[in-house]
Amino acid sequence: MADRHIAAFNAGDVDALLADFADSATWVTGDYTIAEGGLREFFTEAMQALLPQLSLRRVIDGGSVIAVEMREDWSHQGENKSAGLIAVFDLVDSKIAKAKIYREGSADA
Repeated sequence: MADRHIAAFNAGDVDALLADFADSATWVTGDYTIAEGGLREFFTEAMQALLPQLSLRRVIDGGSVIAVEMREDWSHQGENKSAGLIAVFDLVDSKIAKAKIYREGSADA
């Protein structure tokens, strides 16, 4: 699932990305919480504005909880940035029900 998530994210394929999320999924990063039903708009806007790319470092599989360590590279207002991050995915019926993102430094662009 981590490889599929990263491939969809890097391709900017929101439909493929959302295929691994439950319809009721939530996303928390920094001070931002994206509530149920808001992921499509969130990912579409982020991918267009920031042009993010992820690279996998490692996956820790806890069964119903997966921790994925990645590096994210993006551009914001013409400035290239990168940060390490960890995504903790809570799974229900093999779908991401909740994602909590921990990014080195600020969660802001």
